[in-house]
Amino acid sequence: MADALVPFVLEGAAVRGACARMDATARDALAAHDYPPPLRRVLAELMAAAALLASSLKFRGSLIVQLAGPGPVKLAVIECDHALSLRATAQWDRDAVSRLPAGASLAQLAGDASQARLAITLDPEDGPLYQGIVALEAGSVATLLEHYLASSEQLESRLAIAVDDGRVGGLLVQRLPGAHDDDAGAWDEAARVVGGASAQDLVASDDPTDVLVALLPTRDLRVFEARAPRFACRCSNARVEQALRIAGRDEIEAALAEAGEVVVTCEYCGRRYTYPPGQARSLFEPAAGSGGPA
Repeated sequence: MADALVPFVLEGAAVRGACARMDATARDALAAHDYPPPLRRVLAELMAAAALLASSLKFRGSLIVQLAGPGPVKLAVIECDHALSLRATAQWDRDAVSRLPAGASLAQLAGDASQARLAITLDPEDGPLYQGIVALEAGSVATLLEHYLASSEQLESRLAIAVDDGRVGGLLVQRLPGAHDDDAGAWDEAARVVGGASAQDLVASDDPTDVLVALLPTRDLRVFEARAPRFACRCSNARVEQALRIAGRDEIEAALAEAGEVVVTCEYCGRRYTYPPGQARSLFEPAAGSGGPA
């Protein structure tokens, strides 16, 4: 079965959520890089979390999750847009990460919790940016994002993420403030189920609906149409050319003098863009180029 994210609500209760299975998305997003196992795991967790959060976006645009710190992993970035297209990249100290165990914690990867941060940026196509920042003191990716949702969006939430032998799944439930709630115990049960869900529970089936039914068998679930998360990079010739113009003629001439051509490699998908001297210099001619970003 293809990757899927299934939104749902509990009937008669002020509880909504989403359940996702994202094996192919994570595999495809990481395929261009030789990330070591601990970093691959965290990036897959962040991708699952980003998709679950982005599934409730009310605007066209992107949600960006950034992990930054002084540790072996200097930066990890996940972008997920309103259509659940995702891409991921990271900067890391190869030797330092290679010495970590496969199950290394966020604190081991990102370094000193007093300096490391997880930032969530909402970037609408039409509107201002909004960013919330959470210190790494909370521990796991799931716990950090629960803290973010509580502090920045005032939403009581529970999140569980599983990355197990190439399988990637996640489950998010949220208590909606101010909504009519005929079953006050529904939130307590949903929160308890998510908190107790094992990795095997979350990836027990390729179909997220089956996972929901198995975890909440006594609840009346209203399941909405499944959505399809996928890896997609937004790099393009137009975007690269715009970046080269911003870098300026002097930078381009320096690159040409050193290498005889300008080569730009997308840090997300690994695609190489090569510009020989004539093409690179033409970007600075008045009528040249392909216009603005795609």
